[in-house]
Amino acid sequence: MAKLSPFFGPHDGKLRIFVKVFSVGSGTFKSFEDFRAAFGGSYKAFGQAGTFGLSIRLSDGDTSAKSGPCELALNDKTDNNATYQVNGKKLILTTKLNDTPIEFLPAQGGTQVNGVSGHNLWIGP
Repeated sequence: MAKLSPFFGPHDGKLRIFVKVFSVGSGTFKSFEDFRAAFGGSYKAFGQAGTFGLSIRLSDGDTSAKSGPCELALNDKTDNNATYQVNGKKLILTTKLNDTPIEFLPAQGGTQVNGVSGHNLWIGP
């Protein structure tokens, strides 16, 4: 159950990044495996421009687990003691890097990422 692919949309090629209905940037998955994924991109929104990096590793490597340890990197910060939980179609990560848990789920032909620094993102073709 705890493989990354059920919680993500397409992960090949150049993908767009949206915040609400606004296209704010693009990026690519540098890697995508059963238990590890890394996305990197750039954005320009709300008078700000920069890069966005997200990396996840489900540490236990157990396909039958519904929760467990993971590592999460957001931009230049890493939490080696984050945890994940599967809740229906959502993968929920709890980390000291974010005030609220971060949710991943497939949506509208892409990947919905809720709660990153208070923002909901959509990544897709």
